[in-house]
Amino acid sequence: MIFWRVFDNNLHTVDEVDRLGFEQSEGLRVPDEYLEQKEFTVMRTAHGVGDWGIISAMPRLIKEKFPDSRVYVPSPKLLEKLFGEMKSNWGTWDNPFKNVNYIFDNNPHVDGYKDYISGEIFHDHYRIYDKNNKAIPLTKQMLKFWQFEDNEYEDYYPDLYFSDEEKELGDDIIKRFAGKEDFGGLLITNRFESSGGRYDEESNKMLMNVLLEKCGDLPFFYWTYKNPKDLPIKFNRCFDMRNVPTRIQLYIRTRAKLNIGTHCGFLDCVSRYSKVFQIQRVFPLNQNIVEAEYYINKDNYKEKIEYV
Repeated sequence: MIFWRVFDNNLHTVDEVDRLGFEQSEGLRVPDEYLEQKEFTVMRTAHGVGDWGIISAMPRLIKEKFPDSRVYVPSPKLLEKLFGEMKSNWGTWDNPFKNVNYIFDNNPHVDGYKDYISGEIFHDHYRIYDKNNKAIPLTKQMLKFWQFEDNEYEDYYPDLYFSDEEKELGDDIIKRFAGKEDFGGLLITNRFESSGGRYDEESNKMLMNVLLEKCGDLPFFYWTYKNPKDLPIKFNRCFDMRNVPTRIQLYIRTRAKLNIGTHCGFLDCVSRYSKVFQIQRVFPLNQNIVEAEYYINKDNYKEKIEYV
């Protein structure tokens, strides 16, 4: 892995490392001089919706600790300048650098998007890790570098803020297709298949069917990478969200009784608002997690499905 430095609006390679961040015993933290400026930038160097989503509570938590500070996030224009040569790494999205907007639009704790940021940016490579525990959420690792105490980041689950217009549109869709009844959200990406042996396709099929059977006749708003008729699963299809704007999809999922899916950052974003069950694809779990979620695998599913 390459450790990057972002300084005066430019990306610099620092070194090749075995693990990003600093081991907690090293005692490294963000400089006091930076905190005294009270003008901060929250930045990721990965650009999926879920990559931004899992750290979306940071602006709120920073302002709780530093009430008179200003917090910014990079604009798509700045992200394109810094990471444009790597754009294809997030090929699922037409323009992955717009994903920052899907997460932080309408956020009252963000003071704006910036096209240019002078000085140092302490982005997601600046984190404090425990060499004996990989499954500490990234937000906690980053905020520990920002000199947070454990009790100051307890409420780190992802934040989303929607405009009245977005809520109205989402509520109208929900009302049209689910009425006043409970509904679920389903998300199945191409990680459902083996992808040349990368994923356990047979386990994925079994676990997805077990979860859906547990839901009975619960109607689902869904997004699937292929026609659900071509998938080896059965569920109560309520509404296909494929052509729904991304933020409206997120809003609808926040209103769902639960969300089920293949292991995907998109569902991480709604874990504050809805119970989330994901079929685990990373073993062991690493920092890209939210502890509120249920990560289902063939060894623990009998226990975990009792929470559906």
